[in-house]
Amino acid sequence: MEWLIQAFNEKSIIWLLLSSIVAMLSGFVSSWLTYTYISRREILEKSELENRIKKQERIRQEIIRWSNPILASVQELKGRLNNIVDEGYLVLSKDYERQINSSWSISYDYFMNSTLYLFGQYFCWTRMLEEELNFELFESQIEKDNFFFAMRKVSKSLSTFPPSYSCSGRDVQIFRLQQRVIGELLVTVDSKDRRVVISYADFLKRLEDNSDDSFKQHFFPLQNLLEDINPESGCRWKRLLSARQALKELELQCTDLLKVVKM
Repeated sequence: MEWLIQAFNEKSIIWLLLSSIVAMLSGFVSSWLTYTYISRREILEKSELENRIKKQERIRQEIIRWSNPILASVQELKGRLNNIVDEGYLVLSKDYERQINSSWSISYDYFMNSTLYLFGQYFCWTRMLEEELNFELFESQIEKDNFFFAMRKVSKSLSTFPPSYSCSGRDVQIFRLQQRVIGELLVTVDSKDRRVVISYADFLKRLEDNSDDSFKQHFFPLQNLLEDINPESGCRWKRLLSARQALKELELQCTDLLKVVKM
């Protein structure tokens, strides 16, 4: 009888141990499953959210970096073309003497040189953008294509020959590589080691530097387009109007990109 009781007790202990082990394994398996299917999912979701936030911030910084200076250069050049189309074209003649308005202290040298700079500033920013732009800036391929199409349209308005419109008289083109070299000549590096456009003061120094004729020579095609231009200039006048219209369209693209920052 005693051996039977002893055997029963031993089996009870074994079953107790087995039950404990099974309970421990069950808890381990449950914890592992919880980590695998819940905690791990939460970790992945958190990581994806952090990556999206970082990407959005990169895009935001990229938009601020490019859209603001590009938009400013577009608006300043468009504004100058508006001035020329009004009565400003009169000042782009070396023979200009009379004042359009007695209170307007404008001169040929200032108006021509500053117009060359505004064109150069635009060429410079667009050249740097082409080389350095992070394409994450665009939410879709269509958005990117529309932006670069608008930018190319400005370039083509100045370079394409024959033009898409009918015109007569002398024409002058600023070809794609001529635009490019003008932009490259105006690149400098700021205190933060970023490429930017040289100041207007530095531009005038280089333009007036008689020892650097090559700098001035690259602006001759642009100066030939602008010199003595007027509404009767035919092809040159229409080319300027075409460039102004293309700048308006690019301005809208830049404005749309900046809306992302303000959202």
